[in-house]
Amino acid sequence: MSQAITIVKQLISGWEALDTKAITACFPPEGIWHNMPYPPIEGREKIEAAVARFLGDTVECRFEILNFAEISPGVVVTERVDIFRSKDGPELRLPVMGIFEVQDGLIRVWRDYFDSAPFAAT
Repeated sequence: MSQAITIVKQLISGWEALDTKAITACFPPEGIWHNMPYPPIEGREKIEAAVARFLGDTVECRFEILNFAEISPGVVVTERVDIFRSKDGPELRLPVMGIFEVQDGLIRVWRDYFDSAPFAAT
C-alpha cells in the first residue's frame, strides 16, 4: 500500500473514531482542508479547531467508501458517503468526492466536493 493511501486511511479512521488529534496529525503545519462550498481552512491549528467544532455534538461518523484510488503519485481520490449522527439530530448522509494531495507522508491539501444543502436542513 502506498504512503498516500495509508495516510488517507488513517485520516478516515480518525474521523470514524471522532479523534480530532488523530485527524489533524495527518496534516503538515501548513496543510489545507477545503470543503468546496466554503472557504479553505489553512494551517493544522485552524483545521483542528474546525474539526473540533464540526464534531462537537457528533456521536457517530462513518465513511462508506464507494471508490478509492491513487490516480497519480501522491494524489488519492475517494468517492464516498459520509454519515454523521449527532446526539440530538437525525443521521446525515452526505455524498462526497474527495481529492487528497499527499507529500512527505502527510496530507498537504484535502478538497471535498459535495452539495451543502443537507447541512442547511439540519
